[in-house]
Amino acid sequence: MAAVHNFICDPVPVTEYAYDRTRNVLLAVWSVGIGNVAETVVAFGDDLPGPEYGLQLGYELTQLSKHLWRTYTHPLTEAVDLPDEALSRARNQLAIDLVAGALRDPHLPVGDQVQVCESEVLEAGHQVGRILHRIGDRDVTEQAVCDAEAEIDALRRAALGDLTDRANQAVVLTRSDPQPQQVAAAHAYLEKDPMGPPELYTKIDATSAAVAAVHWLDAALMIASRAASGNLSDTPPTCRHKHVDHLADELPVMVVQRLDRGELPRDVVMTLVKEGMPARALLEQLLVGIHNACQLYGEWNKTVPPDQISDTFRARTRRMAVDGRDRIL
Repeated sequence: MAAVHNFICDPVPVTEYAYDRTRNVLLAVWSVGIGNVAETVVAFGDDLPGPEYGLQLGYELTQLSKHLWRTYTHPLTEAVDLPDEALSRARNQLAIDLVAGALRDPHLPVGDQVQVCESEVLEAGHQVGRILHRIGDRDVTEQAVCDAEAEIDALRRAALGDLTDRANQAVVLTRSDPQPQQVAAAHAYLEKDPMGPPELYTKIDATSAAVAAVHWLDAALMIASRAASGNLSDTPPTCRHKHVDHLADELPVMVVQRLDRGELPRDVVMTLVKEGMPARALLEQLLVGIHNACQLYGEWNKTVPPDQISDTFRARTRRMAVDGRDRIL
């Protein structure tokens, strides 16, 4: 079966800002994995020059959020062998501490010229600062600064593996380097339900969840494959998969073929992410593969009553995946 390549990468989901014309406020909206949440972050006074200023501020804050979260999805540690890229990422990381100052005191045009920062993060901050300067309302500026600081706090907590509150939006992002603590948390959720509990979508960053899901797909397919051969062992494999061509989806087949060649789950996921596949889409397809393996197990297992197939499959997959968890990273 042919390999899967050239995935189209979705735009980075970030905090987006919308101007509410009716209430004359700016809303911040972000995804939490199963929908979006919104909160009012700026209340404009009666002196707002016009609705276009609210719209422009929302646009510039969205661009700032995009550049900020790129420091999370593209960490410096992953670019150590690429000097130019590493320099760019380091510059943006250092600029995060300067964002609030840029909002309050931006580089303003002098004649027809304006100073442009090398850091995309810092330049985005100055862009927000320029529209705030045009609005000319100190209270609006301080509300915008407060929101930018909340966004920065969220991405910093996400980088430490804390995906609560506003940092929860990281669950829909594709991070180029999985976090070990998040992989371990995803493994624990799969141990509770090998078919894939909702928490994988709402509490774990998608890249790390996909790494754990690759390991559990490996175990699930091995259990299904052994059922076809009448093998009731749940121990980690000494031989590799058979019958994977029975899977309906191409991507799970490609994943287990890479595992059969000796790649680790982390390596498989990072390769697919670098090829451009959003981690959320990858996670969804891996969990579909686990469900397909359960169906195959039911078709091939002639010793377990039909009403016990699901529970038996879960139990056997759990034992194999837990015994082999040292192979995840």
